[in-house]
Amino acid sequence: MRRRSTKLGLALCAVAVGLLALSSWAATITKTSSPNTAILPDNGCTNDTTGNGAGGITDTIVVTEAGTLTDVNLVVAMTQSWRGDFQVALSYTGGGGTQQLINNHGTSGDNYFATLDSDSANGLCSAAANCGTTTNCVTAPGPTCVPDVALTPFNGLASPGTWTLAVCDRATGDTGTLQSWSLVLTGDPLPVELTTFTVE
Repeated sequence: MRRRSTKLGLALCAVAVGLLALSSWAATITKTSSPNTAILPDNGCTNDTTGNGAGGITDTIVVTEAGTLTDVNLVVAMTQSWRGDFQVALSYTGGGGTQQLINNHGTSGDNYFATLDSDSANGLCSAAANCGTTTNCVTAPGPTCVPDVALTPFNGLASPGTWTLAVCDRATGDTGTLQSWSLVLTGDPLPVELTTFTVE
């Protein structure tokens, strides 16, 4: 009887460890949406000053992992024959407001492929070395650069939640496409409590 109890205890311990592994958040996770949707209407932005993406299209990513966000990066893949038309903002149901990330970068340059990282040493995405010129950001993956407004307001917020990307077109003449976007999220998992017990 003692030997059987030992085996059962070991089995239950293994199950508990397995549940712990399933519930914890890896250091960094990536969530992607690929709507491949036209950014309509042409010249549809309703707030050109603050650049909050209103008046165009929205797409969402739902994050189910529970934890506390410590860093948020955004990867965008958009096609357009006049990059300066793009206006992009990100918001989150967990707080942090609506952050203007892209507004009128690179004027007549094609497309916008980039990773937006507030901690990037490469400087602003609007700079000539990044998406502020016609020659960069044309093809994936593009540069890693700093958005117009930092993504840091999302740090420290709780997950899970829903993220919304708003993209609009701020001038007439051509229409772009939101091919895909990804959130690269770093976070600390919520602690998982294990109850200890004995098997008689």
